[in-house]
Amino acid sequence: MKIFSTLLLAICSLSTFAQTAADYAIQLTATTQVTPPSITIKWKKVTIGTPTYYVYRKTLTAPNWGTGLATITTGDTTYTDNTVVADSAYEYYVSAGGTGLAPMPSGYIFAGIKAAPIHNRGTLVLVVDTAFTDSCAAELATLMKDINGDGWQIVRHDIARTAPDTVVKAAIRADYNSIPDVRAVLLVGHIAVPYSGEINPDAHGDHLGAWPCDGYYGSMTGVWTDVAINNVSSANPLNRNTPGDGKWDQSDLPTPVNLQVSRIDMWNMPAFGATEATMMRRYLRKAHTYKMDSLPMHHRAIVSDNFGAFSGEAFAANAWRNFTPLVGRDSIQSLPLIPSLADSSFQWIYGCGAGSYTSAGGIGATTDFATAGAVHGIFSLMFGSYFGDWNYANSFLRAPLCADTPALTSCWAGRPNWFFHHMALGHNIGFSTKLTQNNVTPTAWYQPQNYGVGWAHVALLGDLTLRTDYIAPVATVNATAVALHGATVTWSASPDVAVTGYYVYRADSLYGHYARISPMVAGLSFSDTVGVNGLKYYMVRPVKLENTPSGGYYNLGIGVTDTAVVTYPLPVSVQAATASVDRVVVYPNPASSYIDVVISCANETIADIYLMNISGQRFFPIRKELRVGEQRYRADVSTLPAGNYLLYVQTATGVHTVKWTKL
Repeated sequence: MKIFSTLLLAICSLSTFAQTAADYAIQLTATTQVTPPSITIKWKKVTIGTPTYYVYRKTLTAPNWGTGLATITTGDTTYTDNTVVADSAYEYYVSAGGTGLAPMPSGYIFAGIKAAPIHNRGTLVLVVDTAFTDSCAAELATLMKDINGDGWQIVRHDIARTAPDTVVKAAIRADYNSIPDVRAVLLVGHIAVPYSGEINPDAHGDHLGAWPCDGYYGSMTGVWTDVAINNVSSANPLNRNTPGDGKWDQSDLPTPVNLQVSRIDMWNMPAFGATEATMMRRYLRKAHTYKMDSLPMHHRAIVSDNFGAFSGEAFAANAWRNFTPLVGRDSIQSLPLIPSLADSSFQWIYGCGAGSYTSAGGIGATTDFATAGAVHGIFSLMFGSYFGDWNYANSFLRAPLCADTPALTSCWAGRPNWFFHHMALGHNIGFSTKLTQNNVTPTAWYQPQNYGVGWAHVALLGDLTLRTDYIAPVATVNATAVALHGATVTWSASPDVAVTGYYVYRADSLYGHYARISPMVAGLSFSDTVGVNGLKYYMVRPVKLENTPSGGYYNLGIGVTDTAVVTYPLPVSVQAATASVDRVVVYPNPASSYIDVVISCANETIADIYLMNISGQRFFPIRKELRVGEQRYRADVSTLPAGNYLLYVQTATGVHTVKWTKL
C-alpha cells in the first residue's frame, strides 16, 4: 500500500508522539440566556503546559477578529459574554498559548440566542448529467422541490458528460451574470471534471501535477490559463499537465471563489456492483428522507484517527474542533469506522490513515464500504494519501456516497483544515466549503490552515444544500383564490410537536424567488390580499426553535407548495400613517430615470411597495421586510410612460401614498 512518505514520519519529535490530535483542538460549546442576554462558551481544559486562553468575537460578516474579548490565565474553561443581544448570533475564537504546541490549540463556535431563520439562500445552478435526465427523473424532481423548499431558487441545465469544462462553466457564468444572487452550483453526475495546477497536497513525488478542481466552476472572477505548467512526472496520467492539454495552470485558486460548488458523482465505481443510475437514485432518495426529518439518525460523531499529532498537523483535529459545537463533546466517540457505521448511526464521521486511491490504513478500503452495505452517517470527512484525488476508479473518497445506504457528503479534510461550525445554526455545508476554499492569507479567519491551504484541490462531494437539522414539513397546502380579494392559504400542521409557527411565501414561478408574505403565523391559515394579479405559487414552511450545543436558532422545515390564479382588490383609499410606518419620501420628484424611496419605521413590519398610474395599473411591485429606522430603495423608472403616479407602501395596518410625476 502507498503511504505517507517516511521522511514526514521521521521528523515527528518524541514529544509529538505523546500527543493526540485532540490536543490541538479547543472543543467549544455554548449556553445562552435571553434575559438579560448572555452567551457562555465552555471548553475542555488543555492539560499540556500552563495554558493562557485568548477569546475573540466577531459577527458573521466582520472582516477580522479585532481586539480580543478576554485573556484568561486562571485555569478557567468558560467565558460569559454579556455584551450581546437576543435574536442574534456571534462567532467566537479561542486559542491556547503557553502549551508548547505549534500551532497553538484553537477552536471556533457560531453561537446564537434565538438566531433568526434563514428564509432566502440565493439562486442555485443545477447542472445535470444527461445520462440521468430520464433514468432519475422522479428523484431529480424531488431534489429540486426539496432544494427550492429550503429557500433556494433554481436554474437547471442538462449537459452531456462529454461537454468540456469550458462549456459547463460558460452556462454557469451566463446565469451568474444575468440572474440576481447566484450563490451555488450543484453538479449531478459525471459532469466534466476540471484539472488544475502542479500540486501534491499528500506530499508524494509521484502524485505531483494537476488534481481535480471543481473550484473552477465557482470562480467567476479568477483568470485560468493553460500555457505554463509542463509536468508529466506523475504515475497517474490524469495528473500530467502540459500546455494546451485542457488542464489548467493554477495551483492556487486565482481569486476567492464566488460560488459554493459540489458534485454528486457515482462514475466508475464497479466495486459496488450497481449501475450509476441505481447508486444515484438511492443517494437522492436518502437525501430526501433526511430532509423530511424521517431518517433514524443520532446527532453524534465518530472519529477513527490513525495518524495522531503528526508533527502538529493533527489531521483529526478537524473532527474534535468541528464536531463539538455541532453535536457536543460527550457525543463524540473513537471507534473503528466502517464496522461502527454498519451497526449504528452517526451524523458526523471522521477517518484518517495512510492511504491509496482506494483505501486508508486503519479504516478500510472501497470494497469494505461495498460489502458492509450501509453507511449510517450523513457527513463524512476522511484523509490519507492519494484518495484526495477523487476522480479515480473505486475512489475511496466517493465510496461512502455509493453504499447501499449511502452517506450524503464526503470531503478530504486535513490538508487544508475545514471549518463547519456555522452549520450548528442552520447554514448549509456548501457555506462551509466556500469558506474553507477562501480561508487564505492575508484574510484567513480560521487557524491553523495546514498544508495546501487555498490550493485547487479542495472540494465537496455530495449535496451542498444539506444542513444539520431538519423538521417535519406540513403534509398539505391549499391555496384558494378569492375573487378580487387575493387568496386564502391553508395547511395541515407539521407532525413536529415543537413547531412554534409557520411562514407563508409567494412566487411567480415554481422554482423562482419565494418572498415571505407573512409574519410567523401561529394558526393554519393566512390571507394574501396585496399583489399583482396572476398565477401565484404559495409555500408554507414550519419553524421551531432548535437548540444545539452552540445555542439556539429558528429552524425552518422544507416548504410545501400550491398554486392559485389570484385577483387582488384595488387599494383602499389613503389611510393615516400607522405606528409601523412614520414617513415615506420619494425623490427626485418629478423624475425621468430613477427614484429613491425613503421609508422610516417605528416598528419592524412587512410592506408591499408599488407604483400605480391613474388607470389602476401597478408597476414594480416588491415585498420588503422593513426594519426599525430609515431605509432607502432605488428604482429604475426610465421605461415608465410619462404621467402622474402614486407610490404605495402598504402594510397590514394601513397604506402610505405619495404622489409622484414621471417626466
